[in-house]
Amino acid sequence: MFGRKRIKVKEEKDEELMMLVYRVRDQMAAQRKLVATFREVDEETKSQVALEAALFDFLYREARTRKIKGEVVAKIAAEQIAEFRDL
Repeated sequence: MFGRKRIKVKEEKDEELMMLVYRVRDQMAAQRKLVATFREVDEETKSQVALEAALFDFLYREARTRKIKGEVVAKIAAEQIAEFRDL
């Protein structure tokens, strides 16, 4: 009775964490691509890119620590592919 709800909550939070990991990864990639187009980059932009990278590393390590199952990752990847196809 009590164990089932906990498993469901964990699965939901794992899914939220993976969505956040993918979102931060995409933002980081976009920022790096944007920075690569500039000749000179100011310190604030460099620090923002470094902050995004640190946030991604933290979230990725948290996901690894939580041992998120492959089904969650596959589900989120399928959702992202569906969104990409809709664009």
